Amino acid sequence: MSARQAIAEWNGALVTGSGTIELATSGQGQFPYSLPARAADAATMTSPEELLAAAYASCYAMQLTALLDAGPDDPVGLHVEVVVTQGGPEVDFGIADVALTVRGRGIGRSAEEFVELAQQAAQVCPVGRALATVPKTVDAALQN
Repeated sequence: MSARQAIAEWNGALVTGSGTIELATSGQGQFPYSLPARAADAATMTSPEELLAAAYASCYAMQLTALLDAGPDDPVGLHVEVVVTQGGPEVDFGIADVALTVRGRGIGRSAEEFVELAQQAAQVCPVGRALATVPKTVDAALQN
């Protein structure tokens, strides 16, 4: 399998400094980050948690699609949202929770089967496995 690279640059002290995160392999961009922006509710910059949420959402969508075993002409549609919450001192400022919401359209499975496969995908996708020690919730439902 292929390897992917990101580069982080940081300048200054923790509280007053800032940096950029570059998606080096794809060249899709550079994104500013800082501790104050990371801790703010209305973030104006990205954060490690947002990047982790993006990685998990995209990995999960591909994994669930594989588990659904949809054919090439099946009109499967998934909407996946992931919220990664950084905790406080009670978890050494680590990841406290990951909440995953998925809605499926054109699935061709019962609601019960969809929920079961959605739960399984959360555990077996590579990013989900990397987050094995973090509490996760999955809210899965079919849409018309």
